[in-house]
Amino acid sequence: MGHGADRAPSHFISVYFFVKKLITISLTVITWCVAQEVTIPELNFPDSTFRVGQVIYIGNELTKYYIIEHEMTLKRDSLITHQAVQYNINRIYGLRLFTKVMIDVIPETDEYATLVVTVRERWYFYPFPILGIKDRDFNKIYYGAGVAHNNVAGRNTQLFGSFAVGYDPYVAIAYYNPLVDIQNRIFFSFKAYYTEQRNRSLVSLAGAPNFDEIRSGGMIGVGKRYSLFTSISLSLEYLNLKVSDNRAGRTLSSSGRDEFYSLHAAYVYDSRDLREYPSDGWYLSLGVSKYGLLEKDVDYQRYNLDIRTYEPLVGELVLAGRAFTSLSSGGAVPNYGHTFFGYVERIRGHFKTIVEGEQIIGTTIETHYPLISPRYLRLDFLPFEQFRDLRYAVYIAGFADAGTTWYRTQPLTLNSLYSGYGAGIHFHLAYSAVARVEFGVPYGAPFSKGQIILDLGAAL
Repeated sequence: MGHGADRAPSHFISVYFFVKKLITISLTVITWCVAQEVTIPELNFPDSTFRVGQVIYIGNELTKYYIIEHEMTLKRDSLITHQAVQYNINRIYGLRLFTKVMIDVIPETDEYATLVVTVRERWYFYPFPILGIKDRDFNKIYYGAGVAHNNVAGRNTQLFGSFAVGYDPYVAIAYYNPLVDIQNRIFFSFKAYYTEQRNRSLVSLAGAPNFDEIRSGGMIGVGKRYSLFTSISLSLEYLNLKVSDNRAGRTLSSSGRDEFYSLHAAYVYDSRDLREYPSDGWYLSLGVSKYGLLEKDVDYQRYNLDIRTYEPLVGELVLAGRAFTSLSSGGAVPNYGHTFFGYVERIRGHFKTIVEGEQIIGTTIETHYPLISPRYLRLDFLPFEQFRDLRYAVYIAGFADAGTTWYRTQPLTLNSLYSGYGAGIHFHLAYSAVARVEFGVPYGAPFSKGQIILDLGAAL
């Protein structure tokens, strides 16, 4: 026992350095073959010496300067530190408008320096093909096409239209304007859709063949950004849902069709440096939803809480954590309004296990450490400037997940929790994409019961 325990850390360290070396060699070969340079942002100025005098923006040919300015914590007279500069680089990159972001500090006096923010813009307007899988299941393939403009008038206004056939076919349009009123920081959103969505509720099946939920609806929302990190919003939603095979319990109305309006209010505090894979900051979301406004069949409330924190520890080691819940009250919750693990939310170690209820609670803890720190790959041979700078990074991560769902008529107990743990490698790719390769084990089970997880997007 003692000798085995002594060897375990050294084995882990050996694997870590082997994987890091393998990835480094692979990226070096790619760089040598297709790229002219790999640039790593360097902060060549004394830490905590200067304050911000003026800020100059370069490269934002379409994007308005105030879109960048509104994401920055470095303002006139702010103390310039290495940490603050890197934080602001990530905040600007997190807008998802640029392929590359750099901030240079140019001393002007003994006390003040000029910040030069240099960006390279992405390609904003483009048609795109759609090919994907639903619920991480390769038997649920959908495909289609769409068109998007991610920066209408240079104001970070987003306009999307898309359709898909195959599993869960749909057609949808969406519009989001973060600055309808620049002075008061008012934002506006709208979406409309039609979809034939396969039922996800195990309760609705009740031993019968599965069925489709035919949904059409839309949402209109307005909100205000009170500060760099804080915003509130209010939205009104309409949903018309009917089932392809009407049986008892599948809708709240006996007709097999539920048609109702909902009202949603939310408060968000978001100080994360990089939305797709943060290393610093907090995220807090509080939401209250009223489903059914004056309708007799649908009449219930839902309360949502999501807290996430990202804390730098030693060097580039980051500890991340998340806790969330969604609770319901009032009238009956329809089966299509249930909460789930096994679809959007997952517990690694029980990645494909579907757990259903009226309420949900979950938590995640992760540690991140870079095998390859964030840097840029320059591909000068590409014909379009918007694709020549590719930001990438590779992280090794350890994680532990836990959570469960339950019904209001049942008590929440520790025995009902599902939990798992494991480790993996996270790849940061161009255009803010994240891909994960992980190995998760159910808590208390042998490693032979573990599962390989291939997934897109950060877990928290």
